[in-house]
Amino acid sequence: MIEVEFYGAAKTVTGSNYLVKTPEATFIVDCGMFQGPEVEGRNLEPYEYDASKVDFVLLTHAHIDHSGMLPKLYKAGFRGKIYATSNTIQITELLLFDSAKIQESNYQSGNFYGKYTQKVALAYNSSDAEQTIRLLQPVQFDEEFEIMPGIRTKFLHAGHILGAASIEVTIANEGEERQIMFSGDIGRVEQPLIPGFDKDYKSTPDYIFIEALYGGLEHPKRSESIEEMVKIINRTISRGGNAYIPAFSVQRTQEILKFLKDAIEAGDLDKDIPVWLDSPLAQKVSKIYTAALQHNEDSIFYFDSLRFVNRYSQSRGIQKTTGQIVLAGSGMADGGRIMNHLTTGLDKKNNSVIFVGYQAAGTIGRELTDGHKEITIGKTKIHVSADIRYLHGFSSHGDTSDYLQWIKRHKSEKLKKVFLVHAEEDRSKALDLELDQIGIMESYIPDWKEKVTLE
Repeated sequence: MIEVEFYGAAKTVTGSNYLVKTPEATFIVDCGMFQGPEVEGRNLEPYEYDASKVDFVLLTHAHIDHSGMLPKLYKAGFRGKIYATSNTIQITELLLFDSAKIQESNYQSGNFYGKYTQKVALAYNSSDAEQTIRLLQPVQFDEEFEIMPGIRTKFLHAGHILGAASIEVTIANEGEERQIMFSGDIGRVEQPLIPGFDKDYKSTPDYIFIEALYGGLEHPKRSESIEEMVKIINRTISRGGNAYIPAFSVQRTQEILKFLKDAIEAGDLDKDIPVWLDSPLAQKVSKIYTAALQHNEDSIFYFDSLRFVNRYSQSRGIQKTTGQIVLAGSGMADGGRIMNHLTTGLDKKNNSVIFVGYQAAGTIGRELTDGHKEITIGKTKIHVSADIRYLHGFSSHGDTSDYLQWIKRHKSEKLKKVFLVHAEEDRSKALDLELDQIGIMESYIPDWKEKVTLE
């Protein structure tokens, strides 16, 4: 008998965490951080399972909503191996240390754990993160290997971010084998920096756990969003303003840098406009991307007008000048250095803020993209006069067309059930209807903490 328990990303987007119990072992797929006002407090709750009895972890990719609670798992007693691709391991190391330092800083200052949690507490510290990183075990894409007797696994390109994988697990079950496919975050069929998922790969899993984040929706073309971003920047610079781009450190920053470089080389942007990358974390991640994606000195990201901001004082200094592009974390304007830029720049009508990624409910990014004309940063109320734009075409997540193309490769009479995860319930229901249209009728939307048996 195989049992699966849903401890995250069930009727919500973040906190991916699935506990799988088999006759041979107990393992986890992802152990992510919850983000947002309704769920953030879950990060401080004890696990409902014994972490010391978990044999191993399979990590789909580095994003904090998939990896961010691994140190908490270690703190709770887990000592097994964490299997992930080599690039996922490199990026995860950076993100876990960054998360731990933010928590420690808040704790030492007597601040709450997070924006929505009224507790001064730590989920884990830097020592926990360091010990967790030692448990990470690299695997190769497309190579099936036996983790232990009765359990084989294969990591497949998911096309979401560098190193991201869908994971195929084959489990011996009462004299038969059951195959389970965990999609992880599915990327778009065509990605600008990394390979998309293999459109020709086919398998016949018994069960599929699939992301439904954009169920029922279609993304605009990326080329249209790039063109619109360039137009917004040019208008902003011509009226003497600054263009602020809150950007996620992993994948999105690297894509935006490449698009800006291409626009400069094509003459669509003035080559002398200063472009500031105001995120030490994004700079470190960009080095990992550079090493992985190129084999010569002609960088795919860097250009003459790109400038790096390391010191906090330098970040404050560039707020005093105009006619520039500023990329700064975080992507949802929910922390990081972008907060200082928004504090000083939102009330100026010459400025623009360009959002290029998903904005979770409760974040400042969501408030701005929803059209709020007054927001609060810290204890300061700020009137919004800047031009706020939300460009949807940059998403590294797939949309409905991508999901359907991904899952059609695994459609067979053998398929017993598809679990719709990593999405709000309305998006899961929308994808459910789309699956019905292609003849996949046995889909299910699990609840948080629900337990199911796979026959």
